[in-house]
Amino acid sequence: MKYRFSRNARSALLISTLFILVEGCSTQPVVTSPEPQVKPAPTVESNAVEPPTIEPKAMDVLQKMSSYLRTLKAFKVSFKLFKDEVLLSGQKVMIDGTSELTVQQPDRFHFSTKIDEAHRDQQFFYDGKTFTVYGNTNKFYASVAAPATIPELLDAASERYNITMPFADLFIWGTDKADPTAIKSAIYIGPTQINNVTCDHYAFQNEDVDWQLWIQQGDTPLPRRLVITTKEEEGQPQYVSVMDWNLSPKINKQIFSFVPPKDAHKINLVANEVESDNMK
Repeated sequence: MKYRFSRNARSALLISTLFILVEGCSTQPVVTSPEPQVKPAPTVESNAVEPPTIEPKAMDVLQKMSSYLRTLKAFKVSFKLFKDEVLLSGQKVMIDGTSELTVQQPDRFHFSTKIDEAHRDQQFFYDGKTFTVYGNTNKFYASVAAPATIPELLDAASERYNITMPFADLFIWGTDKADPTAIKSAIYIGPTQINNVTCDHYAFQNEDVDWQLWIQQGDTPLPRRLVITTKEEEGQPQYVSVMDWNLSPKINKQIFSFVPPKDAHKINLVANEVESDNMK
């Protein structure tokens, strides 16, 4: 039996949303007011919640990581994904999958993602001139003329076609589209190992999501793990991504251009909607 999902947990960190923050909550100590000529009662501490904190170390390392990502000209990232989905019954289940991103700046990428339990198997191609979405399961594809750079393409895909790339934040951190000054809570948790790489664990907060980053120590401050908890959705679903980086990949440029298989079927990608729900 194939279970149907009622919706998707958020799989991409939308920086434009991420940094729209509001005041946090805290419980203040309760003080009992004394009667006249009676010694004041001592302050009674309730289970106080610490107010939001912005630690300079957390913000500095986030900026260092962001600046470093902007220097990368070519790279390959393999993702191991774990994400919550909600069944039509309302039950939350965690599913897992894999993705791979190959990038050659400023105008080429190939992205593939596969989540068997959610019946998703997609590829995205961009060669500086054409952007193509291909569903491996049903063999549907759509191609459109593309802008000249990756950031421009990501904007156009989101604004014109409602296609949000799960990896988009890798190209937004450290640019003027991110607003780190709006972060309300940023704290350092401690050091740990992610796939035998020594990392520092940081936690951030905003109105809609809590998010955590594990950033590699040293001169290559790469994000190695990302956890997003969506607080406003029922069940507060989580998205987890563990990243394995290759900064000197051997890239065959043909990977960026889509060549349709003989059994593939072309459909049209219409602005703000896809003509077929079967592009999976």
